[in-house]
Amino acid sequence: MARDIYYKDVKFSAYSLWHRALPEKLGMIDIDATGICLKCKSPLYLAETAFDVGQPWKATTTTKKLAELAGLPSFLVFYKVDGTSITSFRIKQLTPWRSDEMYMLPDGWLQVMQLLQERHDLICEGKR
Repeated sequence: MARDIYYKDVKFSAYSLWHRALPEKLGMIDIDATGICLKCKSPLYLAETAFDVGQPWKATTTTKKLAELAGLPSFLVFYKVDGTSITSFRIKQLTPWRSDEMYMLPDGWLQVMQLLQERHDLICEGKR
């Protein structure tokens, strides 16, 4: 988690503000997204997300390492908005392999998430 607050209009939780004030050697990141199976509650993927303002990268080292430890796919997801609606994504897969950046409309990212759920359904032990 960044120590400095770069965006003035973002509201941070009391925990986030408290942690930012701790000594430098105590790092922390927030997990932006963890897709889950609603039947068995197993995680399906991890994602680091950010508003798309044209930036070429966002730090993903810890998200990638967590995904590798858990044996999950992971993604960097930049998203553009118009008001309160998402209009497009720039997505990079981080694990189990690194992909080039892909431009997707909302339906394309939805299809990726549905595919991850369908693959999991083959082994899901949740209530059917």
